[in-house]
Amino acid sequence: MENISYQEKGDRILVTARGEWNLANIKEMEQAFSEILMKKPAIIAINCRDLAGVDSTAIATLVKTLRKSKETNIKLIFYDLSPSIQHTFELMTLNKFFTIMTRDRFEEEFGG
Repeated sequence: MENISYQEKGDRILVTARGEWNLANIKEMEQAFSEILMKKPAIIAINCRDLAGVDSTAIATLVKTLRKSKETNIKLIFYDLSPSIQHTFELMTLNKFFTIMTRDRFEEEFGG
């Protein structure tokens, strides 16, 4: 998958987000998150360092993933967001629903 990959690390799944998450690759995102949720990890951590942007379809998919993760007690964490994506999340008040951390805090709490 070009814009999303993941690896299992104990009871966590570390997701690497790259490029733009948008309508053009929404099916790829949905498929990846469906596979990840079926594995039922304790934590899904999304590294957003290489994520350049998200559109409304990607945000809708992330909200749906959050809802499904909560149903199965999976903690969903976003970390290392660019200032522009952080700003987008704040404008849409997504920071009130998503757990968002700096890379340092994530590594401190979860070991990276």
